[in-house]
Amino acid sequence: MINFLLTILMFLFSVFSFAQTATGTTVSTDHTFDKGSLVNLQKLSKTQVRDLAVLGKVWGFLKYYHPKANSGTLNWDYELFKVMPEVLSSKNESDRNKILLSWTSTLGDFPKKTETKENNEVRYKPDLQWISKKSLGNDLSELLMNISKADRKAENHYVKIYSEDMPIPYFQNEAAYSQFKYPDTGFRLLSLYRYWNMIEYFYPYKNTLEKSWDKTLEDLIPKFVEADNEVSYRLAVASMIAEIQDSHAVSSVWSEAPLYDQQGKMRPAVDFVFVGNKPVVSESLEEKNGNKNELLKGDEIISVNQKPVEDILRERLPYASASNTPTRLARIGVSLLRTNDPYIEVGIKRSGAAKVIKVKTLPLEKSLIEESTSEPAFRMQTKDIAYIHPGRLDVKQLDSIMKTAVKTKAIIIDMRTYPKETMFLMKIGEYLFEKPRDFCRMTKGNAVMPGQFSYLSDEYMSNVKIGKDNPDYYKGKLIVLCNDNTQSFAEMSLMAFRAGPNTTIIGSQTAGADGNVTAPILLPGNIRTVFTGIGMYNLNGTETQRIGIVPDIEAKPSIQGLAENKDEVLERAVRFANGM
Repeated sequence: MINFLLTILMFLFSVFSFAQTATGTTVSTDHTFDKGSLVNLQKLSKTQVRDLAVLGKVWGFLKYYHPKANSGTLNWDYELFKVMPEVLSSKNESDRNKILLSWTSTLGDFPKKTETKENNEVRYKPDLQWISKKSLGNDLSELLMNISKADRKAENHYVKIYSEDMPIPYFQNEAAYSQFKYPDTGFRLLSLYRYWNMIEYFYPYKNTLEKSWDKTLEDLIPKFVEADNEVSYRLAVASMIAEIQDSHAVSSVWSEAPLYDQQGKMRPAVDFVFVGNKPVVSESLEEKNGNKNELLKGDEIISVNQKPVEDILRERLPYASASNTPTRLARIGVSLLRTNDPYIEVGIKRSGAAKVIKVKTLPLEKSLIEESTSEPAFRMQTKDIAYIHPGRLDVKQLDSIMKTAVKTKAIIIDMRTYPKETMFLMKIGEYLFEKPRDFCRMTKGNAVMPGQFSYLSDEYMSNVKIGKDNPDYYKGKLIVLCNDNTQSFAEMSLMAFRAGPNTTIIGSQTAGADGNVTAPILLPGNIRTVFTGIGMYNLNGTETQRIGIVPDIEAKPSIQGLAENKDEVLERAVRFANGM
């Protein structure tokens, strides 16, 4: 939870290192809509929602598929505003199609690509079935299908695959329109269309979404149109980002005014875990300092300023960006007690009895409960069970640590954290495996064929192995702990450890967001976000996104255990190490 809060706070002060650099030789200097889109709507008919959805899909398809649209010689954002009023005033479906056909035709001819064989195995092909629907009409449908066969470059004005070593999509030359804190209707719809099409063509996990991405577009259009102030616009963006169900997808909307201020700049210095859907205090700075009159470990939060927690969770879940329900709840827990007041009234259940207490708050940056620096990265849990905490470990310590650890019957690696150094995984693997082992498959997107995802080559994956030839590898039990704090590289580490001959994973569902994140994405109003840009799969091709790593033995904290200062997950691991 603390790691996530730090991530959100860092968004406020971050300066992105990826340059937004033009790649075309002739870049558009169109300034027609610099002061506004001239599109203003308050309410939409069902027909207009349908037509705007079609417009958004055609605009995004052309952006990534038509060589003229993605050359940079046109301001493709402004081209949207030129056609949008016509589409909104179209008389019927046929009239709309004629408008879109005429607009698309103005882009001119394009060279056709020659058929080439994909070097790598394709996991997903572009989903262009919508183009052949009767509702688009024969002429528009035929033209769009022809455009899908155009000859395209590996890098265009708006997107490229960043590098061979880091094959994430890099969305370049996207204007932030920071002059509009509250963009007008056209720019708000541009925000939706820009993001929706990025996900449509470059999000490796679009196929895992429970809800049709097309349906999401239709549902979001009224939200963006009817957003009548800066707060409601930013909430619309937050709900859109939450729709992709990706724990990596943090956003600057929460780290900047007005939502940052609205949530509050103060909070009690406590951490939560969720026991089921109940937020329970897992750490309390006041308690550590000897104050028993504030929140204590094991306190269940039942209300905040007289508002039931169930109502708060219900209101906030649609905006919580995470891959699965436990992680969404954990994200809400970070801001559950935020306020702008020096005190907050909290209803709690303690030892079965309900009561209301007035809790002191601190500025956010002072409310973080840091891990104790006195806690070691390595200890002997018992005389024959070793414990390693990668979040505290300097890799240079590992050789001396493992001289002791390899003599034990069990090693417990606590991955309810993020490794302090990513080299930890490969370095410790040298002790745990008898030979190098594969443990995952990965995919990348394609700027030449947007929407296609192919497995990374065997040559690339030869560098993604764990272990080395070692006849004296560790032959005891390897036990790895996890929970919803286990995310991204930490989840990849679990996949690697699981490839071992005697590994058992104990804990609860992980965050379900594995794979490198994209370069930063800019949306109108200078909103910034990212999403998972490389697909990560089990060796047999099954999904890890949203599912996370499912433990072999489930173990979770209980309210009583928290109150008694027990680490029940670690205790379960020790029992397993002892054969129980």
